[in-house]
Amino acid sequence: MSQPVFASLLADRFMDFVTFRRSSGADYRGRAQVLSYFDRFLSQQGFSGSYPTREILDCYLTSLNRLHPNTRANRLSVVRQFCSYLRQFEPQCYVPEPGARHGPKLSRTPHIFTDDEIKALLVAAHHLSPPGSLRPMTFYTLFGLLYTTALRVGEAIALDLADVDLARQRLYVYRSKFRKSRWVPMSPSTCSVLQRYIQERTRIFPAAPQDPLFVNLQGRRFFLQIVYMAFRQALSRCGLRGGKGDPGPRIHDLRHSYACNRLAAAYRQGGDVNALLPALATYLGHVWCTCERRPSF
Repeated sequence: MSQPVFASLLADRFMDFVTFRRSSGADYRGRAQVLSYFDRFLSQQGFSGSYPTREILDCYLTSLNRLHPNTRANRLSVVRQFCSYLRQFEPQCYVPEPGARHGPKLSRTPHIFTDDEIKALLVAAHHLSPPGSLRPMTFYTLFGLLYTTALRVGEAIALDLADVDLARQRLYVYRSKFRKSRWVPMSPSTCSVLQRYIQERTRIFPAAPQDPLFVNLQGRRFFLQIVYMAFRQALSRCGLRGGKGDPGPRIHDLRHSYACNRLAAAYRQGGDVNALLPALATYLGHVWCTCERRPSF
């Protein structure tokens, strides 16, 4: 997918926003393309302002009525993200409500993985093709890490080798969503699996500390779409994904599962679930953390 070219009066703002989103390690190409549709609409309408108004956004959302509700919701979501970003510089910028009157945003109920489903998923990942390559071990380790640490998938593939501190059993997530950084603890078993992967990964692709932790068959960092594809393949292998109309769980549901399981465990043990929520929010990266400099080991 090529880099979209923005042509409206907000072209520079669009490019700054895309650069900002990519700075977190996310592959924003698909959403940048979606954003280019809004840019083209502004050009066609002869838009001459410095920020989107409610009137121009209402016109744009009305123009999407012919599209499938999920497509409309996706385009609205991307435009809302851009408007929220722009509002920092243009306080009068209008930010549309999610699922505005132009059509409700269709959401899916999160899938909370059971222990057996996680085991089946990891076994399926371990048998991905090509056999004998690093790829099965990579996705076995990656999916397991997502489930046991609740990292966002973009955070995981943005990790460098220097971000892994096996001695202290923790990971450093550098400037992720909203430029937040944080330390993420790991269990001894997760550290053990990650250590084995690093040994095999560096044996095949010798690397410096600043090189990516998870790599493809060419020794390069993954794009998000490749990870999504491998996840769908693993779901199909273990029977968690059906045919057309039954896409199965999303990879983000691994993160949902971690959060739900922690709360459920606290409840079963008689703990104060409400008191746990602030700590869990910090762990998940929803609360600002002060670790803003990448560590050196």
